[in-house]
Amino acid sequence: MGKKAKLTCIECKAAFKKRTVSTISSSAGDDETTTAMMCKTCARRRRTRHVVASDFFGGETNATTTTTTTTTTAKAAGKSVGAFLDDDDDDDDDATMRKKTLSWGIFASAATTPTPTTTPSATNKKRKKKKGNGEQNATVSAASLNDKECREILEELDAQVVFIDSHTSEAFKQCVNELKQSKVIAYDCEGVRLSRTGKITLLQIAIPEKIFLIDVMTAGGKEIFVEGGLKEIIQSEEILKLAYDVRMDSDALFHQHDVLLKNVLDLQLLDIAIRRAAGTLVEYLPSLSKTVNRRLTNAEILVCEDLKKRVKNMYTSIEDGDLWARRPLTDDARRYAALDAWILMKLNHAMRPNGTTASHLFPGFDESWNERVLDASRKRIDEYKDKEVPIEQGGKRTSEMTHAPTF
Repeated sequence: MGKKAKLTCIECKAAFKKRTVSTISSSAGDDETTTAMMCKTCARRRRTRHVVASDFFGGETNATTTTTTTTTTAKAAGKSVGAFLDDDDDDDDDATMRKKTLSWGIFASAATTPTPTTTPSATNKKRKKKKGNGEQNATVSAASLNDKECREILEELDAQVVFIDSHTSEAFKQCVNELKQSKVIAYDCEGVRLSRTGKITLLQIAIPEKIFLIDVMTAGGKEIFVEGGLKEIIQSEEILKLAYDVRMDSDALFHQHDVLLKNVLDLQLLDIAIRRAAGTLVEYLPSLSKTVNRRLTNAEILVCEDLKKRVKNMYTSIEDGDLWARRPLTDDARRYAALDAWILMKLNHAMRPNGTTASHLFPGFDESWNERVLDASRKRIDEYKDKEVPIEQGGKRTSEMTHAPTF
């Protein structure tokens, strides 16, 4: 293909590759068409100028000029494919430009001066974009539980949950056996103002295809951890425990049940490391919901947001926030608790699809970063546990609670 010949705009004298046709309409209704060598920008200005003048003077001018831009090149002059096309000849852009021109004509009819000082077409674009995003977000939020994928996720959660409220039950014995055979488990816990002074009431432990909800408040801590063998599993160096900001859980487990978490991968730190390895400055600790939004699918995100809102509403309707001490647990509370452990397994798969975080998936992340994450996770286990003054959930937030550590 040869190079297209360039034309010269009669107004700005700039070189361009497309030609415009000016149609001059007289008050008598006769049309006279002439070819004007103008670039797209000058053609647009001319049309805007005449539209404003026409509207401002109430149509009393003797003649108005309208300019139509064609996609005629120097090689094929005269072949029109639409008005105000951008350089890529996109049909959608053509329609958008015509809408912008029409909108500007409406604004011009109400103008008090014939020469505008701003570009209303750009303002309209921003308003339209903002409105569209709001409508889309509202639609997505409303469809969270109606979407097929979302329903499938909820059904998957319900099918995987095993609720245990006795250390002598067959379900608990099977749970312990399956956990001992696992190489990776996801761990989380709930409680009333969870800390070393706020009781753990529920444990959530997930493995592929199963989520165990262990009712510590009903079954008893000593029975679950010591007699039942759960302490041995949590303290095992052979089983990797996935957690998200392990500090509070570690503090509560150690001071309430004399259980020390070992071999932990803190996924909050892994998310930070992946972003830092790619050159992103990360100053603050990301919440679980933000990491979920970065790493999981739209349907998974919607289900998380929906259940979070439901449980938040339950919290506000119960005095003293003792939702996790109420028995029996509501269906939504069970789902929310199961979701926490399920999410950790999903995040682990998203960030470590083959059991490791590969550099070809996450630029800049190599084995040295992986070691730094594991080392920082080990330090986090003791961060709250060794403090003389306990850190309480819902208490005063300090910089160490919100700022991302350096590692």
